Amino acid sequence: MQKVLKTISIVSLLGISTLTHIYANIFKYHPKNKQELLNLIRDNNVYLGDINTSKITDMSGLFWVVPKNECKEIAERTEKVNGEQVRARLERSYQLCLEVSVEKNELEKIKRKDFSGIEKWNVSNVANMVGMFAGAESFNQPLDSWNVSKVKDMSAMFLNATSFNQPLNNWNVSKVTHMAGMFAGAESFNQPLDSWDVSNVTNMNDMFADAESFNQPLDSWNVSKVKDMRAMFAGAESFNQPLSNWNVGNVKDMSYMFAYTTSFNQPLNNWNVSKVTHMAGMFAGAESFNQPLDSWNVSNVTNMNNMFAFAKSFNQPLDSWNVSNVTNMDFMFYGAESFNQPLNSWNVGNVRDMSEMFAFAKSFNQNLDSWDVSQVGDNMYNMFYSSPMQYNPPKWYKKD
Repeated sequence: MQKVLKTISIVSLLGISTLTHIYANIFKYHPKNKQELLNLIRDNNVYLGDINTSKITDMSGLFWVVPKNECKEIAERTEKVNGEQVRARLERSYQLCLEVSVEKNELEKIKRKDFSGIEKWNVSNVANMVGMFAGAESFNQPLDSWNVSKVKDMSAMFLNATSFNQPLNNWNVSKVTHMAGMFAGAESFNQPLDSWDVSNVTNMNDMFADAESFNQPLDSWNVSKVKDMRAMFAGAESFNQPLSNWNVGNVKDMSYMFAYTTSFNQPLNNWNVSKVTHMAGMFAGAESFNQPLDSWNVSNVTNMNNMFAFAKSFNQPLDSWNVSNVTNMDFMFYGAESFNQPLNSWNVGNVRDMSEMFAFAKSFNQNLDSWDVSQVGDNMYNMFYSSPMQYNPPKWYKKD
């Protein structure tokens, strides 16, 4: 204690420049850019607490240990996809992969085994943390003291960081705009995040996908700027928290949002989904879900394929829905064992595919004679297979 007081008194006499000099000498290493930092962290003899990271602005993919051949696979996937947003994400992943990838025989050598000291890092100038701990399976260090106030992109930050389970609730994430896949596959993570200011986030797709343990309150979040919630909780099998307060008025994609979120059964009927165009697989495999959705304005939705497939408990009225813009309903109620609600008022005049729509829907037995299926053509394969309507289908049905 006396030594500390002596240092402080000397600093007060000599001025702030001396303090900076003393502070600088605390660290062994002073990387000026990301590449220099990468070289340091890939040397397992370097203690992370000895690195001065105050000048680093980009920490994307820092601990992502990936072989060069995987970059080629990402490039091949990029060529095959059609959606602009998905393509853009894959292209960014490809560029990051090229930046941090190594030869396969180097993987074990550079894989960080000891993360201690990272909690001391000064990340106050970092703007990019994309994929920072992606695939860091053993990582589980406390990060709650980090100042992340300048970070704008946290996409895939803890992707497949399977051991990570540390408090982050006091982080200032107010400048973050992208959180896509942030905790995807982080199967141990289950920490409160309700204090986060996510008011500037526009992308939350896959954010908690396959985060099997996560079950924390998020109802206080301001998600009013989010446009993409695709697969946000897909496979988050423990998640069952209220989300009724969310303003989802700007969301366009809810595909697979609760797919195989097997515990989820919360009210969503007050959501404004008027801008949503994609609901494919939204509740697929959500076997506990059975909440009213009859107030939803789905007039802009074009894709409902697999929407309630294997949603075993779901049996709520949907007759009020305006589905006039939907073109795809294949597998929509496939294996929805409990569903048996009237749908005769639906305008399905634009639907082009109804293949296996009610297959294995063991309870469904409703009159659909009034449907206009003129655009469906032959795309009715096994539409009522293994349902009560298999042998008593509507008059327009073209049997296989």
